[in-house]
Amino acid sequence: MGIKRIAVIGLGMMGTPISARLLKAGYSVVGYDIVKKRMDALARQGMKPAASPKTAIKDAELIILSLPNWKILREVVEGKEGMMNALCKGQIIADMSTSPPAETVTIAQTMAARGVDWLDIPISGSSAQARVGNMVFMAGGKKSVFNKVRPVLERIGKKSVFAGKHGNGAMLKLVVNLILYLNEAAAVEGLALGMKAGLDPDMMLDVITSGAASSDLITARGKDMLAGRFAPKGQVSVAVKDMGLIVERARQLGVMLPMGGLYQQLLLQAQYRGWDQEDATAVLKIYEQWAGLTRPVR
Repeated sequence: MGIKRIAVIGLGMMGTPISARLLKAGYSVVGYDIVKKRMDALARQGMKPAASPKTAIKDAELIILSLPNWKILREVVEGKEGMMNALCKGQIIADMSTSPPAETVTIAQTMAARGVDWLDIPISGSSAQARVGNMVFMAGGKKSVFNKVRPVLERIGKKSVFAGKHGNGAMLKLVVNLILYLNEAAAVEGLALGMKAGLDPDMMLDVITSGAASSDLITARGKDMLAGRFAPKGQVSVAVKDMGLIVERARQLGVMLPMGGLYQQLLLQAQYRGWDQEDATAVLKIYEQWAGLTRPVR
């Protein structure tokens, strides 16, 4: 008999569409978030709101964590109203956050001593992709546990991959995000150069997205970037956090990331300018200022 009862802790940009898709797929979902209106919105779709992480996981076979950073995740697990003392042997925790690989391995070992299985299952995909199920899941942990969870993943996303031991899913997500952010950097620089040269923006974007320089990122966000619309699909604050994890893990492994380090500084500059809640492509505004570009009304 497969998994039927699921708890979701963290109902933000990814947790909300994940929960909505689980409900649509027919699962019983209990959810918790510190922002009550997020729970209220999902309650109207059939989710059962919980008063705390501890109460949310009661009777859950699978617990999904979708949280902004590792500090918050540890509070959800170990805090006063956290899950630790309410966990039951046989439960499975799937951490879909972007988490540090080494710490992921440690917490998986802690959970194993309690008879609880931990999987690091981060996601490749934006919140918009999550809403339509265009997500790729990458899992680290025991393959037998992954096989139990896989049918759930396949009902809400497009692909699930077993990456190997604990921490491998988390590490693979850092690799994916590094490449994503460097694609973003290339799009920002190219568009800024083209705009400064006076190229027609629509023609330029059409050529880019039709040829070898195309990417999912510029296809999905290019029009908004050129129009100066930076509604978050991936927030500056999240990108700063993720690049911090990437650069630190590279340091631990002795791997040079010169381009990643440069883009990290640009993201930090965007954060310093108060653009935390804008899309990470808002870095384009820094280039526009450097180039003395005045954006035309479009």
